[in-house]
Amino acid sequence: MRFIIWLAILAISAFIAAWLFANNHGHVTMYWNQYRIDLAMNLFMALSLFGFFVIFQFYKILSMFIELPLRAKNYRLKQIEIKALQELKNATEHLFAGRYAKSLKSAQMTMSFKDTSQVGYMVAAQASHQLKQYEERDDYLSKIIHPDSQTTKFILTAQMLLDERKASEALDTLNQLQKSGARQFLVQALAMRAHQILLQWPQMLRIANSLTKRNYLPPALGKARVFEALTQWVASGRISRDELQKQWTEFGEELYRDASWVKLFAQGFLIAGDSPMSKQILDHALDKAPEENLLILYPQCSSHPLSTTSKVSLILKLEGWLKKEPAHPSLHLALGEVCQQEQLWGKALYSLQQVLDSTRSSKKMLLIAHMGMMRIYETLEDSERNALHQKEALRLFPKLYKMD
Repeated sequence: MRFIIWLAILAISAFIAAWLFANNHGHVTMYWNQYRIDLAMNLFMALSLFGFFVIFQFYKILSMFIELPLRAKNYRLKQIEIKALQELKNATEHLFAGRYAKSLKSAQMTMSFKDTSQVGYMVAAQASHQLKQYEERDDYLSKIIHPDSQTTKFILTAQMLLDERKASEALDTLNQLQKSGARQFLVQALAMRAHQILLQWPQMLRIANSLTKRNYLPPALGKARVFEALTQWVASGRISRDELQKQWTEFGEELYRDASWVKLFAQGFLIAGDSPMSKQILDHALDKAPEENLLILYPQCSSHPLSTTSKVSLILKLEGWLKKEPAHPSLHLALGEVCQQEQLWGKALYSLQQVLDSTRSSKKMLLIAHMGMMRIYETLEDSERNALHQKEALRLFPKLYKMD
């Protein structure tokens, strides 16, 4: 289409020029002292165009010679820029390939060019960090002064400080980013790692929850981070009942069906002194199906020092579940432990013996049953049977817990 348009313009121009030259009968007379020059108008116009072209080319050549030093300078700068970009490419490739010394060498060549100097300092700082050259690394970081590069500088600094386990300094650096309005997921992930190193479990849990809900962390990884933070927080004994209740209500029904989460919250409420809530959580889960990990915890609802739960209510609940599954060893084990707490020796011995006789009992369950019967016979002053179960417990113990 463009070709057709230019062809049309050329044809029209040719037609107009031919018409003008064919119908132009004028002439031009020029006087110079005693000389007189007569020219046809068409010849005068042709000579004028030719003269203009010659003068234009003359000034163009003259301008080229005048600008030659500047053009040479720009050429040299262009070559330096091309070389700097090539070296920056090499430095980045070497860095990702783990060739840190070569990466540092290539990055140093990019620092002399303004457009690549800031990125060169970043690559050099990362390479120096990997080479454990921390003074050189800090020197390169201090040279990153461009306003547009400050966010990258702070993130790099925080990552490097976390690698050195300097979590407090990393958090200070990240706080500077957050004060400036930066809310990137990467900044929050780095903050989560810093809180993890500092054992600040509430802060880690809050960030892990946020990143998981926003789909920054994969579901499995996000769940693992949340579970780790909550587990450590519960184990520290510094979580309050209200805070634990808040976390329990925030989790969805899917986690309520997960035995590991149910056990974690049940333990948490026991530590917080709310044994009725712990029992309620376990009852809700165990009503659906007996779970060994939960049934091992169930007797603690009455044995925990801060417990206010009646042992009789636990016995009645366990007997109700046994009517549905009379051969389940975990139910017998839990019932035996609760009866032992209530000093119902005959009922406790019967339940623990059911655990020993069951083919479904794990080694851990067998060990707990032998130790329970050992304590009962010790209370009943039956030294012979006490020694028998003590011997069996000692036989099982090394199989479960490796000794150095």
